[in-house]
Amino acid sequence: MMRSVNGGIIYVFPFITYSDGRKSICTIPSGYIQQALSESDYEDLSNEFELDIALIKAVVEVESHGSGFLLRELPPARPKILFEGHWFFRLTPKPVSRSRPDLSYPRWDKSKYKGGSAEWERLLDAMEFDEIQALKSASFGLGQVMGFNYSLAGCSSIQQFIQENFAGEYWQARHMMNFIVNQGLLDELKRKDWAGFARGYNGPGYRRNEYDTKLERAYKKHLIATASRWSDEVTA
Repeated sequence: MMRSVNGGIIYVFPFITYSDGRKSICTIPSGYIQQALSESDYEDLSNEFELDIALIKAVVEVESHGSGFLLRELPPARPKILFEGHWFFRLTPKPVSRSRPDLSYPRWDKSKYKGGSAEWERLLDAMEFDEIQALKSASFGLGQVMGFNYSLAGCSSIQQFIQENFAGEYWQARHMMNFIVNQGLLDELKRKDWAGFARGYNGPGYRRNEYDTKLERAYKKHLIATASRWSDEVTA
């Protein structure tokens, strides 16, 4: 069942700074819990999209290792992201690459990633040049959906997309599933057409990362785990 974002999460820029030095672009009210995706949530998504739970979990594992937030950070946590400088290069008319070649470059370059919390530093630095295009140039949450795909993720604005990513993993999972449906990839996933799904979700360079192989392996692992859990429930 669809939920609505509440709790007073607000997108802000310029960013706010916490006492530990972390910077953020959403204010989280005191007492708000950024909840992880529960088994019940997975079941709801499985029923809604008529998709095997193991398939949903496989995509989540490959994209974000099963967590949409930076769990090592103090709460409120920031969503897990990757800043893609080659997309920032394409989306910004300003010659950012001249002064910050680490943020803006013409081709995908894995060596530019810093990982974890440091990806937020890259994004926030890029936002100083162009707020909106920087947000569009990062992937967010459980499904690592790109910001420029906010509409395909079911959001009316990039700001709504960001707020929902901060709200919890349920919203991040919905972004992922909406993107899969709107990109016409649901049938490929249902058929376990690993290469076809990988090409549409991860891009034409998916073989570089062995995305299709990782997805199949993750699916088999979660299929066994799901069957084992179901067996335990039946015999309990």
